[in-house]
Amino acid sequence: MEETQPKRKRFDLSTLVMLALFALCVALFVLTGGERLAHLFKPLFVFLRMASIVGIIGIPTFYIGESLPRSMYDPERFPFRCYAWEKNGLVYEKFGIRWRKTHTLDMSRMMGRAFPKQHTMSRDPAHLRRLVLEMCNAELIHWALTLLSPVFACLIEGWYGVAISCGYALSNLSHVMIQRYNRPRIMMILKRIEKCASC
Repeated sequence: MEETQPKRKRFDLSTLVMLALFALCVALFVLTGGERLAHLFKPLFVFLRMASIVGIIGIPTFYIGESLPRSMYDPERFPFRCYAWEKNGLVYEKFGIRWRKTHTLDMSRMMGRAFPKQHTMSRDPAHLRRLVLEMCNAELIHWALTLLSPVFACLIEGWYGVAISCGYALSNLSHVMIQRYNRPRIMMILKRIEKCASC
C-alpha cells in the first residue's frame, strides 16, 4: 500500500502542551526519586511516581511512532497480518473488545498531528488505506509500550511496582487487540470497494 501521509506542521498547540507535560513529568520523577515527597500518603506518592513514568515513556514513544514512515508497514505481512486463529478479529470479542474500543482514549482526538482513527465513516479508498496503515502504527506503538512496562517494577518499590507493570502491560495489550479487531474489517471494506471499482 502506498504511503499517503501528508506533510505535518513542525509544531502546533497540542505539541506544545505535550512538551510541557513531558517537562512536568520529568520534574515530578526527579522529586519522587528523593526524600522530598516521601512523607506523602503512600498511595498518593506511588500515583505521582507512576504518572511521571507514564509521561516519560509514553509521550516520546507516541512521537517517535508518529514520525515513522507509513511505507514501512505492510498489513498483509508479519506481524500485522490477520491470522486464521484470530477469525478476522472475532476472537477478541471474548475479551470484551467491542465495549473497550468505544470507551478507550483516542490520542488522535487530542493531538492535532495525529490521523483520526475513531468514528470514521469515509468510504474513500485512499482514506481507508491510510487508516489501515495508521492502525499498524498504533499497534506498533502499543507493543513498544507493553515491552516497556517492566520499567514500573524497576522504578517503584514493592508490590506497587509489579502491580502497575502488569496493569500497564494489560492496558496496552487491549489497545493492540482493538487494532487487530478493527483492521481486518477495514481491509475487507477496502477490498470490496476496490473490487467494485474495477468491475
